[in-house]
Amino acid sequence: MTPRARRRLAVAALLAAALVVLAAAAHRPTLRLVGRALVVEDALAPADAVVIMAGGIPTREATAASLYRKGWAPRVVLSNDFTPDRVRELIALGARRLDYQGESRLVLEKHGVPPDAIVALSVPVKTTEAELRLVAEAARARGWRRVILVTSPQHSRRVKLVWTREASGSIEGLIALVKEDDFPGDGWWRKRRQAEAVLHEYLGLAAIYLGVSKYLN
Repeated sequence: MTPRARRRLAVAALLAAALVVLAAAAHRPTLRLVGRALVVEDALAPADAVVIMAGGIPTREATAASLYRKGWAPRVVLSNDFTPDRVRELIALGARRLDYQGESRLVLEKHGVPPDAIVALSVPVKTTEAELRLVAEAARARGWRRVILVTSPQHSRRVKLVWTREASGSIEGLIALVKEDDFPGDGWWRKRRQAEAVLHEYLGLAAIYLGVSKYLN
């Protein structure tokens, strides 16, 4: 990362942190609004594929499988979430059997998605932008016109924004949320994982507008 990029990323981090601090000083309705502003959900329509956004095993896979079984799309797309060295080492040692994509595929099959209905993308990705760029390229190559993007509530706003940019309006992307995720729960700002998720997402949104989002997942 260049010094300029580091400075821009630091500014984005400060902006996101300032947002959280200001919200923490405000009253509860404002804090609820901060969380809910991250959540986007679209009305479903028949699509060419259900796409699982990486990083939510096994709940995103279960949601995608449910959509497949209900007939919303004839196939499910798996991106190839980058497998870190520590996981590769565990696989090599026999302490772990599958990488992230392999685990996602296994969960889908356990939930009733047949192997021939699974489209596994081969190029590893580290960021949401890289992931959706590859999905958009695959969709164009196959002539798809609409996809359903399965993700967690807190991640949905950023997914919608990135897809709009990567698909350039040529392929409709509908957001479907993981229902088991209770975000934004009442008092999310008191729950460490949810508070971290909110900060991360606002940092990610700021980074997109500042042009340094390729450094964030």
